[in-house]
Parts: sequence; C-alpha cells; structure tokens
Amino acid sequence: MALVQRLPPSLRHGEFRLYFFGSIATTVGSQFTTVAMAWQIYDLTHSALYLAMLGLTRALPQMALALLGGVLADAYDRRKFMMAMQLLQSVASLVLAALAFTHHMTPLALIIGNLAFAVGAAIETPSRQAVVANLVPRSDLTSAVALNNAARNGAPALGSSLAGGLLAFAGPSWCYLVDGFSWFFMIGTLSLIRRTLQSDRRSSISFKAVGEGIAFVRSQPVVLSFMVLDFGATFFGTAQSLLPIYAADILHTGPVGLGLMFAAPSVGQVTTGFIMGSVQSIRRAGKWVLIGVAFYGACICGFALSHVFLFSLLMLAGTGVGNGVSAVLRSTSNNLLTPDELRGRVAAVNSVFTGGGPQLGQFEGGIVAAAFGATASALSGGVGVLLLVAGIALVPDVRRFDLSAAIRAMNEPIPPQKPEPSGAAPHA
Repeated sequence: MALVQRLPPSLRHGEFRLYFFGSIATTVGSQFTTVAMAWQIYDLTHSALYLAMLGLTRALPQMALALLGGVLADAYDRRKFMMAMQLLQSVASLVLAALAFTHHMTPLALIIGNLAFAVGAAIETPSRQAVVANLVPRSDLTSAVALNNAARNGAPALGSSLAGGLLAFAGPSWCYLVDGFSWFFMIGTLSLIRRTLQSDRRSSISFKAVGEGIAFVRSQPVVLSFMVLDFGATFFGTAQSLLPIYAADILHTGPVGLGLMFAAPSVGQVTTGFIMGSVQSIRRAGKWVLIGVAFYGACICGFALSHVFLFSLLMLAGTGVGNGVSAVLRSTSNNLLTPDELRGRVAAVNSVFTGGGPQLGQFEGGIVAAAFGATASALSGGVGVLLLVAGIALVPDVRRFDLSAAIRAMNEPIPPQKPEPSGAAPHA
C-alpha cells in the first residue's frame, strides 16, 4: 500500500493500472508491424509513392469510419468493441506473417493489411479515448491522460528499437508474428476490469447522434481550436513516411537506424508523459499547447536540414516532447469539457483530426518528397506548423484557457436554487 501511494496519482487506481500496462504491451507489439511494413514496402518498390500509400490507406478509413466508431462507443458496450477490433488487428498481423514466411508478400498485400489495421483503429479509437475518464476521478484526469499518452505514444520507443533489431536479424515475418500475439494482452486486460466503462445513458445509432457530437464540438471554441491545431500540425509536420528515405539514402543507417528514428519521437513523448503524469492540473494550458506545437515545428525544421544521425535523433525526440505537452493538455481538456454520454462521439470527431492528420500527412509528405526531395518535404512541413501556430494563437479563448480553473469549476457543487417568493411572478 505504501508503494502504491508513491505512484503518480492515476496509477494509484488499480483498474487504471491494468489498462495502462495492457496498453503498453499492445502498443509495443503494434510498432513491430509499423516498422516492418514501412521497410518492406520500400524494399520491394524503392518508391516514396508507395510509402505515401501506406499513409493514405490509414487516413481514409480513419476519417470515414471514426464518427461511426464514436456513435457505437456511446450506444453499445465500449469494452466489447475494443476487444473485437483488437482481435481483427491481431488476425491481420498473423496473415502478414504467413505471407512473409512463405515469401508471397507483395506491395498490394501490405496495403490491404494496412487497410485492415486502419479499420480496426478507426472503430476502436473513440472507445479507447473515452474510457480513460471512467477509470479515475476528475482530479486525477490530467495524470491519467498523461500516462495514457505515454503508453500509447511512448511505448513505440521500445517497440521501434526492438523491431529494428528483429527486422535486421530475422526479417519482417517475425515482426508481424510478435504483433499478432501482442493484441491478446489488451484483450486479457479488458476482461479483468470490472468497472463500468460508460454511463447508463446510451445514444441511438443515427445521423442525429452523429450531429450531436459535431454540434458540441462546434459550440466549444477551445476544443475545436485544439482539434484544428492538432490536425494541421500533424498534417504538415509528420515525417514518418520520410524516415525510410532518410535511413537508406541520407543518413545511411539501415534498418537498425530506421528503428531508432521511429523510436526517437516516442522517447520524447514518454519522458514528457511521465513528468506530466505526476501533476494533477496545469494553469494556462492554452499557452502551453501553443508553445508545445511551436517547439514541435521547430524540431521538424532541424531534422529536415540535418545530415548527422545523432542530431537527427535529437530533433526527432524534440518533436516528441513538443507533441507530448500539447497532446496531454488537449486530451485532458477535451475529456474534462465533454459529458460522458457524448465522449465517444466527441472522441470520434477528435480522432478524425488526430488520426487523419498524420496519415494524410504521410501521403502529402511522400508526394512532395517524390517531386522535390525528402529534405524539401520535411522542411516545408515544419514551416507550415509554425505558421499554423501563429494563426491559432490569434484565438483569445485558446490563449487564455486555464485548465486548473476548469477543473475547479467542474468539481464545485451546483448551489441550490432559491425558492420563488410566495405570489411572485415566474421568470420569463
């Protein structure tokens, strides 16, 4: 018990601990497939356009199906949907492993497999984002979101490093196999959590239900601005599709170096996540979101111009720090400002931005790289991020947003209404 009390606030809750460590295991495993697919499709085609296609086939289902996933997350059992989608992604990884082991892998098979992962993620992500707020009290939500982001975005640091080594010494088939079995960790974790993962109020499955989520986002200038900022930053600044080109043709590091470059942003994010996981709330969150995204864009510019491997890793880690600060505060704000019965749908709208941005950004980065080179693609993206931050900073509600004040307001009891004086006329 004494040891538990020394943990960050959110990890003192047993069921959140289960969810947290299950997420780490699954995220580490999924990174094996991410690294292997990027390396194998470039090895088969030597084409930046095929790398771009991986991003496009991830983005389209994310944007097309995310709102459906949000409605289902608010209408049905979030736990069951998460388990079903994780099983789908496990099967996709095992099929890729079989194709790789039997030497029948083709670029088309990789793209179809990538599409299956995208469908599963699009349906699952709203539920995954929504359940965090149901596992801890409001006062520990910043801590929970920070550590959840560390698990989701930081575990790839370990996964990418291990995947790069396994890819170099055993080939992509074993990477797919590891991922295929890793999904069962999260399935087992969800079966052990007994807490209800949503309120009793369920939405219908209808266009009206979708519209309610969109209308709520439009009514919240802070939430909407944060979503636009995230989409634009990841659309312009995502350099993931360029990493195989940098590893093979610019930095000459091979698959091990590729794994380290995939991992570097996650190192920054996991470090930031654990630091922020020790706090309960942060004042002037809007200002820090803007600072975080600006730092992210500056580091993208530094990476674009670098020809030194260690400096490139440092810049990629810096993108993780900037994105980590922004992501924790944005996600905490979204969860805090959204009623539970709308969380799935609002998370779905958010996932259209957060999922579509980086995947479309990979496609855009690959197209620009094919036309003008990888350096021009990365540099123009970093500049685009900085210009976007300057634009969003003009929104007063974003600059002034105070997360600590919002938490205090949510926790304050609603004062009882004074009874009308006898004979008084009713209010209009």
